[in-house]
Amino acid sequence: MDSITSILNNLNSFSKSNFKFSQYIESLLLLKHIPSSLSDLLNTDDFIYHLQEASSHIQWLTSYFDDHIIQSLKKEVSRLKKTKDTTIPYADFTIDSPPLFQREIVQQLSFGDILKEQAITPVKRRNPEGFTFQGVCPFCGAPTSYIYNNNKQGQLLCKCCKNTFSTKVSLPEQTGIYCPHCKCKLDKQHDRNNYIVYCCVNRKCSYYLNNNELHSKGMGEHLKTSSGEYRYRYHYREFKFNLENLKQTVKTIDAPVDLSRIHYDSNVLGLVLTYHVNFGLSSRKTALIFKQVHGISISHQTIMNYATSVSAIIKPMVDKYPYQLGSILSGDETYIKVRGKNHYVFFWSDPIKKIITSNTIYPVRDTKCACQSIYDCLAHYKEIPKDLLLIADGNPIYNAAQLFFGIHGISFDLQQVIGVKNKDETSKKYRPYKQIEERLNRTYKQNYHGTNGYDKLECANSYMTLFVAFHNFLRPHSSLGYKTPVQDDLFQDAKLMQDKWIKLIELSTQYHQA
Repeated sequence: MDSITSILNNLNSFSKSNFKFSQYIESLLLLKHIPSSLSDLLNTDDFIYHLQEASSHIQWLTSYFDDHIIQSLKKEVSRLKKTKDTTIPYADFTIDSPPLFQREIVQQLSFGDILKEQAITPVKRRNPEGFTFQGVCPFCGAPTSYIYNNNKQGQLLCKCCKNTFSTKVSLPEQTGIYCPHCKCKLDKQHDRNNYIVYCCVNRKCSYYLNNNELHSKGMGEHLKTSSGEYRYRYHYREFKFNLENLKQTVKTIDAPVDLSRIHYDSNVLGLVLTYHVNFGLSSRKTALIFKQVHGISISHQTIMNYATSVSAIIKPMVDKYPYQLGSILSGDETYIKVRGKNHYVFFWSDPIKKIITSNTIYPVRDTKCACQSIYDCLAHYKEIPKDLLLIADGNPIYNAAQLFFGIHGISFDLQQVIGVKNKDETSKKYRPYKQIEERLNRTYKQNYHGTNGYDKLECANSYMTLFVAFHNFLRPHSSLGYKTPVQDDLFQDAKLMQDKWIKLIELSTQYHQA
């Protein structure tokens, strides 16, 4: 046999034939008397001989399989279980040193000066009609007759000054960013949603030559990417947004009703929030409890309006409260469904004090969302700790976020926990913090499932505000000795949960003026 496939094909063929043979033979049991014509066919010497031979072959194969193949198969399976996991990791994200920025074009000799130093003839075109560029070289001013196509992507090359340029990008993008190692301008390689990737294509660049030499000496494993290729060249990422864009992103909630003019008293409002948020009941189940337990007829839509209006009031307090945070924050993202589509929750919290510091739900999971969620965390600090540590998973958007804040002078340490098994020391050391964030995701999703999903992203973020307020101010945690994360004695006079909700609404009004 040439392969395992051929062995399986023979066994399958034998199995099908055996099944067909047995199917017809067993049907003879239905006959009280076997006809003489059929009996003569079954009792022939040839049929009995081949049947006995087939039976002896089957017995030999079974014995051989039990004595030899099973033992070897067990050893091979055991060896495969011990081999290294080949799961493809997150995409690679290597941060290189900052590039050189120049506002002016690199100084070059003029076209006339170049011709004085050396005799340069115009370009002899094989297909003059295929060259459509009409203009001069932006570096030396050489006319069109000295310029030719350098590649099929629209890049042009000046025969006089040897500089390349393109008409597909603006001049500021073509010039201004230079490699810090060889001082050559960077080429635009990728245009992502949130940033542009520039690369140094100079083959004589010291960075490229050094990495290539390390690889040739067998010392370039740190250059290997998850795709199996090696990254030799210098890269730089230019973000399409800045810190001011994140500061101006103000997330507000519109209140559908005026809580001071509702038809029910504050006790009913507190009970609505207790059932709907604390116990994660849907608006319809909450309405049913009010009708069957409290004897109050209230619609599920009214409950939704009350919850949204309360979230609009308490959101400033949740966002601006002076939390006493430590220097360690752990983060994770999970998804929920909004009208059947995935939306992503970026959770960040203090794993020691159990305080949620960022909780926004976004329609996508990209670099800008990661930066916005981290900025929401940093906004809670009066002064960012010098030893601030952020713990996240291996998603490269967090590496990009660290680079973004580093460009704006905000530095922090980022430790990433990869996968579900501790395959490196970093994952082993920081996994307990990551698991705390995973449990927070689980707690939120227990409440989320009870609400039966959301119709709009605004509704999802509205309920998230209520959940965070409950988690930070009202929910006792066993790891904190059954105390709330915010232990500022805000609810000394309120004993019941519905009274605490009303007290929280009263305290939130002062943050609207802040």
